[in-house]
Amino acid sequence: MSLKSVTEANEAGDSVVKTRRRGVALEGALLEAAWAELLDGGYSAFTIEGVALRARTSRPVIARRWSSRGDLAMSAFRHHIESHPLTIPEESDIRTELVHYIVELYERDFPLAMIMWTQMDEYYREQKSSPARFRETLLAGRVSAVRFLLERAAERGEVDAGKLTEMVMSIPAAFLAYITATQSDIAIRAAVEEMVDSVLLPLVRTKSQP
Repeated sequence: MSLKSVTEANEAGDSVVKTRRRGVALEGALLEAAWAELLDGGYSAFTIEGVALRARTSRPVIARRWSSRGDLAMSAFRHHIESHPLTIPEESDIRTELVHYIVELYERDFPLAMIMWTQMDEYYREQKSSPARFRETLLAGRVSAVRFLLERAAERGEVDAGKLTEMVMSIPAAFLAYITATQSDIAIRAAVEEMVDSVLLPLVRTKSQP
């Protein structure tokens, strides 16, 4: 083999090494593949083998990182949320902020919510979990954006901080779950405005607010 051929072969080998997925890049590719698997067939059809095939890797590569398909599914949900962050609006008007955020949340996470509420029964049985507990685990102790917006509005005097109970904070999520499960073809902004105006804000506004 000529010196030129050896050099070209070495350069080609170097190219393969440089483009081989490792570390964060590999994990991201695996989680993207897992998310696509969940979208395609829900949790009942979700397997580590299927993810490996989609990601063009082997089962042991995935098994070294996640001990079960449940752990992998949860990681895929988290990865989806973290890689598609929502904007926290700042309009100095809690109604506008809530409508903006909830509409964007619905538009971004409609597929996620559909899976959570209609295709995760098998996960809940395996993990002895529930949709509410799944959501808590997904947030992993982070303050929800709805809580942040309402507490910031309380500092501005728009809402009564004493009325911000856990039940009240859960209204937007319960509303989205209902809409997702029953009315996927809907004018979402009008529906969110109705919920905010007729349910959420009347419960928390200060007496001085209209």
